Amino acid sequence: MIELINPFKLLIDEDLSPSIAQVISQKLGIEAVAVRDRGLINAEDQAVFEYAYKNDYIVVTANIKDFEQIARATEIHPGIIFICDGELIRAEQIEVVTLAAIALAEEMATGRNMINRVLYVEMDGSLRFEPMPS
Repeated sequence: MIELINPFKLLIDEDLSPSIAQVISQKLGIEAVAVRDRGLINAEDQAVFEYAYKNDYIVVTANIKDFEQIARATEIHPGIIFICDGELIRAEQIEVVTLAAIALAEEMATGRNMINRVLYVEMDGSLRFEPMPS
């Protein structure tokens, strides 16, 4: 478990394994839920985004194209974590989302939040925070 100075919550999109939510919650003590468990399976991306906004979740997704478009058209959002390789097996997804969650906790501990920011996570472990919309 990691100690969170500024707690955050993750919403795992349906293009990633829903088991990621359970692993992140148990392993890191971060609230994480899958869209499947919130009645959002097969929901439009905009509906997922709106749910995340209304409930203060950071979306975790491999659907970069659609969620970038939504984020760029939105005045304010709680943040998005983009998994840059959508073809990862479940264990690899868990690995990169865990890496992202730890990086996010470290980022927030310095006083930076994810409002209107995105985090791109590559399979090789490289991370890139960017403002969006910029």
